[in-house]
Amino acid sequence: MQGLSLNGDSHMAAEAAHNSQRARKRHRARHHKSRLGCFSCKSRRVKCDEVRPVCGSCSSRGEPCVFPDPPAATLKPISSSRERPDSPRSRSGGSPRPVRSYLEPWETYTSRPAGVSAPVIDDLDMDNLLAMQFFHLHTAQEMSLHPKRSMIWRRVIPSLASKHRYLMHLLIALGGLHMITHRLTQRPGEDYDSDTVDLRVVMGHYQRGLQDFRKEVAQISNLNAEAVYAGSLLLVAFVYASLQVPELNPACPTADPVSVLYAPTLNKQTLPPINQPQTSWLHLIRGVSSVIQDQWPALKASCMRSMVLHFHGDEYWKDLPFDSSLSKLNRCSLFVQLFAQGALQAVADLRAFHATLRITSSTELYLTSVSAPNTSKVAMDGLSRGIDVLENIYSRVISVFQCTVSERGFPDDSDIQYNLEEAAVLGWPSLVPDVFLGLLGSDELMGLTRGLSLAILAHFYVINSLVDRWFLGAFKEEILRIQKSISSLHDAGLDRLLIWPVRIATS
Repeated sequence: MQGLSLNGDSHMAAEAAHNSQRARKRHRARHHKSRLGCFSCKSRRVKCDEVRPVCGSCSSRGEPCVFPDPPAATLKPISSSRERPDSPRSRSGGSPRPVRSYLEPWETYTSRPAGVSAPVIDDLDMDNLLAMQFFHLHTAQEMSLHPKRSMIWRRVIPSLASKHRYLMHLLIALGGLHMITHRLTQRPGEDYDSDTVDLRVVMGHYQRGLQDFRKEVAQISNLNAEAVYAGSLLLVAFVYASLQVPELNPACPTADPVSVLYAPTLNKQTLPPINQPQTSWLHLIRGVSSVIQDQWPALKASCMRSMVLHFHGDEYWKDLPFDSSLSKLNRCSLFVQLFAQGALQAVADLRAFHATLRITSSTELYLTSVSAPNTSKVAMDGLSRGIDVLENIYSRVISVFQCTVSERGFPDDSDIQYNLEEAAVLGWPSLVPDVFLGLLGSDELMGLTRGLSLAILAHFYVINSLVDRWFLGAFKEEILRIQKSISSLHDAGLDRLLIWPVRIATS
């Protein structure tokens, strides 16, 4: 009996221990997994009490305690003292965990396209936020028709701007200037916001960005070539667009915005003449070309490669057969049809006037008396070489028309615009010889020689008018200003040279 009693007690004790173990297991099973535990506990596969800044396990072991960043939806208050698992969480006396270091002024982080980093700027005032918002919603979307190049404007350049402060200044400046130019050209019923920014704020960002950009250019290498090239693109677009703002265009001294609707009834008398054409933007574009040439190996392997891969070479276009009719462009805009019909004749007229000017013996009528003896010869050579480049670019545009017709049959403007971008016709400033640019900026040139140089420039401006981009909106008016300057010379031959460019500008 005693033996049976001992065995029964032993059995009961064993069963009690088993029940206790099962109870402990059930109790442990009710614990939630530590999803926000520290890295040390996760590596040892032990439960972390998640007490910050040092959990209990790491504190007892004297080990460093590092927590992962929790998702935005699971941010918890941080207690100023350690808490035990069995003690209630403190809901007071704690400080909230710091939120993300970036700000989201125009959209939520989750809705921003992948790859676009948030900007960092000094002053988060309303003008800055509006300019950045406008750049992302409108400016970047309207810089290119090519999908890959559009992606660079929408994602790559903003991403670079988040790492380089001077690029962020230039980005804000371009977005702000786009707002201002759009306000000047806005038509009734358009759905853009009517907000605008202070021009002084825009120019402040432009000057700060330009100052640091120059420092980067002075030490350009394959390490910063990508950012420098992005800055060059932002600067070129800004300078182009600045020609539309009266306060920034010396050729337009009036403070009143000029009409840019280009209706056939446009009153050209409201446009001041061009006495000294701007050439700074021409030199800036040529500088971009030098960046591409110097850093070509780095750029063609970078995220910016789509921006530098165009059909630049003239040889590509010279072998194409010429179709003089181009009758299948009747679905395109009037100015496209006018260009196709009159471009080659316009170049022929320029050459004829230049030939007449060359054989004229009274060179003193065209140059100042203080000019050097060989100034006339240099001027004639510069004008001739300028016409040569103009003819090459015009032939390229005509070839684009022909290629588009062969591809589409009856193309529309969108087809033409896409191929004009692919042909890089806006790169003509990098092809214009230095001697011609020198004539445009010379104070010694006067009379008919100066008039011809302005006429050639107006014909180059036709190319920019042909490309439908928001930042090129001033060139039609620039043509009209040149026409007014040339008309003051009272020469019928020069006046005839401007008939065709003016038709393009007012179509």
